[in-house]
Amino acid sequence: MEHSFFSNRYKHIIIIFSITILLLTSCNSIPKERRWESTTRIRHRHEQLKVGDIIIKNKVLKRPLTWFGHSAMLVKVDTIGDYPKFLQPYYEIDTYSWLYEDRDVIILRYKKFDEKFKKVFLKNAKKYSGNKYSISSKNNTNTFYCSKYIWKVYLETAKELGYDLDLDGDKGFMVLPYDILKSKDLEQIFL
Repeated sequence: MEHSFFSNRYKHIIIIFSITILLLTSCNSIPKERRWESTTRIRHRHEQLKVGDIIIKNKVLKRPLTWFGHSAMLVKVDTIGDYPKFLQPYYEIDTYSWLYEDRDVIILRYKKFDEKFKKVFLKNAKKYSGNKYSISSKNNTNTFYCSKYIWKVYLETAKELGYDLDLDGDKGFMVLPYDILKSKDLEQIFL
């Protein structure tokens, strides 16, 4: 009896340890050319942001819900579209208010974002805004979370325009905010 208790306990410790290591290392590295900026600085320059810009918030180790970072994008002038967290649906908020939190951010812009792309992008941003929030494979189109929403809108917009675009930097099972940081199709914007 003691042996099976120890085995089960040992398995749980290994699982918890593995998950912790995954969480702490999966989002650690960002490309060398990317640089964090304070939300305070960006808040005072938010009028320079454009529709389609992606904002990635850094992770905060003391707050487990931020361990993967967070991301959202501008879906209208001075308006962020976001899947914020569990049990909350998609919502839109003014950019200044979304940047209220004292965290660092990186702003990314798609290099080929022109008026033709913008028209299809806006249609897709609206189309995928009505789904429920859930952590799921990036190919499950019934539910979304912050970075999956961004990835899907850009993916489908490019498809409709006749080309491939995958903002998932590591091409994994899920697309996390820090995966978007690794995309070669996005350039960092400094305000």
